[in-house]
Amino acid sequence: MGLLLAGLAVEASLLHVGIDDLDEGYFVQQATRVLHGQLPYRDFETLYTPGLAYLHAGVFAALGGPSLVAARAIALLARAAMVPVLFGMARPLVRNPWWAAVPGLVLLIGLDDAPARWEPHPGWLSSLLAVGATWALARGRLTASGVLAAGAYVFKQNTGVFILLAILIWSWPRLARPLVAFGATTAVWLLPLLAAGVQPQELGVVVGAVNQAGLLSAPEPTVAIPVAAAIGGVWLLRRDSHPHLRLYLLCGCALLLTEFPRMDTLHLLWSAPILLVLGAIALERVPRAVAIASLAITAILLWPNFSSRIAAVELPRAQVDGVEAPVQTAADIQATVEDIKTRTQAGEPIFVYPTSPLLYVLADRPNPTRFDHLNPGAADASQIQTVMADLQRSNARVAVISDFWQSVWGPPGANGPLEAFLATQYTEVGRHGAYRVLIMAPS
Repeated sequence: MGLLLAGLAVEASLLHVGIDDLDEGYFVQQATRVLHGQLPYRDFETLYTPGLAYLHAGVFAALGGPSLVAARAIALLARAAMVPVLFGMARPLVRNPWWAAVPGLVLLIGLDDAPARWEPHPGWLSSLLAVGATWALARGRLTASGVLAAGAYVFKQNTGVFILLAILIWSWPRLARPLVAFGATTAVWLLPLLAAGVQPQELGVVVGAVNQAGLLSAPEPTVAIPVAAAIGGVWLLRRDSHPHLRLYLLCGCALLLTEFPRMDTLHLLWSAPILLVLGAIALERVPRAVAIASLAITAILLWPNFSSRIAAVELPRAQVDGVEAPVQTAADIQATVEDIKTRTQAGEPIFVYPTSPLLYVLADRPNPTRFDHLNPGAADASQIQTVMADLQRSNARVAVISDFWQSVWGPPGANGPLEAFLATQYTEVGRHGAYRVLIMAPS
């Protein structure tokens, strides 16, 4: 446990380091919209069930406004809870406690990307609750497992659904208790949304109707780690009849399904934890040479991610909104925010394209459209027409375009008419690194 605590302490010491205008900006901006009285699904599009937006908004309300550090601290607390739970799952099934620490070490040292990307993502809490549901199920607590699965669902829908399916398979034919517990817990937040005016047809994302076009990411080599751990779990079942091994394999595979559609190293943080436990148990029981070789291959696969974290720490940094970012990044963001504030009044809407929603938060200016991310594929042709109509209706005079993210996302696809609209209706008046500030042309 000492190594695990040391890893958590290192991450805590870096809580103020780094900034991410893409995903970190997305989650903070969505919570800010809730803080300002908007509702997910009714007033803005979101990829997830609403738990994290509500939690962040509640914390921001208590602090007096949005806070990058507060959002990161919530994710850090989830890490701090996840690591000992994984240790507790593995410890009864290994002789050497070092092996019980391996899953947490792989998560903290190899898979985590902070401070390069802090990712205050719903996956931290949803996976923690899914692991908790597995822990409860191993102790025969069917009702508790259903409640915890519902908790996972409120933060990230596919995690909750897949772990519930694993619970139902394991508890067959005693399905009623976990199923009723899941349904009753979900009703606590779903019914108030409906009562507040969210229409049932707007809740497609809650049942998995997420547009995958802008989300698909091909598998990275690191996906081999949980796959090998699952194979190790199957190997264990042939040598050990302990029921927890079968349960961990079932729930671990269910959680791994949440890796789709973003099949990259980062998302293994939230899809691989239970299988890492099985992998550690298997490595203790194979010949030592095989275990050493497996750990070496794991280290090689994870080295690029770890080295990028080291590089992020070593970069010279400057202050921006209470955190420290690379000097040039901090300067570009700060200059863009100041430019926005100079050209607009408080409460005046702006438009940020395609995927830098952190600028809405830092400039304290609202987004007049439903979309905080508009990467190609995020909106269909009809929705793009609505975005343009919203910009005209709201008289959003200032727009900011990130050349960097336009380049990363590639061809605009359905966004083509929107990009043409921005090019004809707005004129560039400022440039700060990759950010271009535009003003609506006089009519």
